[in-house]
Amino acid sequence: KSQDVKKLEPAAILWCRVPGAPMMSGMADDGVSVQVSEKFLMRNDYCQTYVDSGMRPQNYIRDLDYSNRYSEYPKIERLIKLKDEILAKRATPAMSLKCDLKNFDLGSLGTKFDVVLVDPPWEEYQSRVAGMYVPNEDLSYWSMEELRHLRVGDAADTQSFCFLWCGETHLENGRELLKRWGFRRVEDICWVKTNRLAKTDHSGKVERPTLMYGDTSICQRTKEHCLVGVKGTLKRSVDTHFIHANCDVDLIMEEEKVFGSTEKPKEIYETIEHFCLGRRRLELFGLDRNLRDGWLTLGRGLTTSNWNKAAYLSWFEGDGQWPEVKDYKGGRLLGSIAEIETLRPKSPVRPGRQRSKTPIRSLRDKPSSSHSGGRRDRGGSGGGGGGGGGPSNSHNHDDDFDKPLPEDLGEMAPPLPRDDGVRGQ
Repeated sequence: KSQDVKKLEPAAILWCRVPGAPMMSGMADDGVSVQVSEKFLMRNDYCQTYVDSGMRPQNYIRDLDYSNRYSEYPKIERLIKLKDEILAKRATPAMSLKCDLKNFDLGSLGTKFDVVLVDPPWEEYQSRVAGMYVPNEDLSYWSMEELRHLRVGDAADTQSFCFLWCGETHLENGRELLKRWGFRRVEDICWVKTNRLAKTDHSGKVERPTLMYGDTSICQRTKEHCLVGVKGTLKRSVDTHFIHANCDVDLIMEEEKVFGSTEKPKEIYETIEHFCLGRRRLELFGLDRNLRDGWLTLGRGLTTSNWNKAAYLSWFEGDGQWPEVKDYKGGRLLGSIAEIETLRPKSPVRPGRQRSKTPIRSLRDKPSSSHSGGRRDRGGSGGGGGGGGGPSNSHNHDDDFDKPLPEDLGEMAPPLPRDDGVRGQ
């Protein structure tokens, strides 16, 4: 009855017809068929699907699989293929070192690294399983005080990157650690977890939800964060011998791992390798599942060690790079080719700036130590401004060109708590 219909919320009314009454017009006010609108509104109500079945809305995003993601973008697909071919041939054999990072000196490795990937044993990993046993996982956690003493900055080169997994609840802790280790946060990669492969019962409902709850949670948590920090100053439009920005996105859509697992998506490795052309890559707190060509993995949970310092250092001697060097022996840079430089996305040219005419640079083309050191001082001081000081006399750049772009500077972490017993940057 009309008086009953008025009691309903307008959003809840899709189509009302009294049995036995004549058919009303099949068109809604917006000109769309009511029957068609009702059909697709109900089918695409992914939030209600989640409530009814436990299947998450992100499960229904198209082309989640990495192999199919760029099928409709031939240029990006070609770019990734070319990069992967070079990476496969230039990747050093996987090396591992079983050690306790609480008392291991990272400086004893004998080299500085271009990329450091860290997945600390956060307290969150233990609390979210509520004391349940998780096979093949050591969920004993480090305190923030112990993580502050981890000298990641000692293992990172003057121009380098740190990728730091922070789970769901340790973002502020992660930002503090990045600054203490000598990095500025410039990016946040988010892993949104799907559960398309979750087991369902006879009614189609997920049998065992693996969502993480907490005393302070407002929403059901289905994601984790990886903060990206930069050490030194790098310009994406100039330092293309070392970084290729925008080849991948800052979002990873991948199936959630088994209950309680701290395993992370393999796609993070591909994102790092496509972005940073430095070949010296270090992963901390790794397990056997993290072993990968092109990486040195350290961790207490490793079951084997094949670390050979002399052999490892020999793989990066000289200035060779692709295409002059077509294997893993020689040079700390990956190298590139003209076709990659043509295909890869580039940042828009700002007014008053000119893009470098020599996009592929070798170690011999790097600025002098005095000039690069000056850039680092300007980029690393202050709170993320445009940088101070004038350009080097040996380079014909105006003041505006020499200042890093805001996206090159990144964001500064919150102020560190005063602690005279722990060394800062």
